[in-house]
Amino acid sequence: MKKKKRYANAKDVLPEELFEQIQKHYTGILWVPAPSRFYQERRDLVLALHLQGISSQEISNLAGVTTRRVNQIIAAERKQDRDRQLAAASGK
Repeated sequence: MKKKKRYANAKDVLPEELFEQIQKHYTGILWVPAPSRFYQERRDLVLALHLQGISSQEISNLAGVTTRRVNQIIAAERKQDRDRQLAAASGK
């Protein structure tokens, strides 16, 4: 399986004018986050695949994340479910 490229040279992917403007403000490794909907969609995919009984390893391959991240997403969802159940039971 081909690994996803995690980093790119800004000079190779940005228009020259934008690259020069960025250089005026910052030099070094710069992280550009994906739109927040990307993370929500990936989270939803991980959870949907998990509910279908697919292994964490296979989910990680399909979703493009580590198995550790898959397990973190699943654990966070379980915690939210427990918190919702406790809130409902206490009448909140």
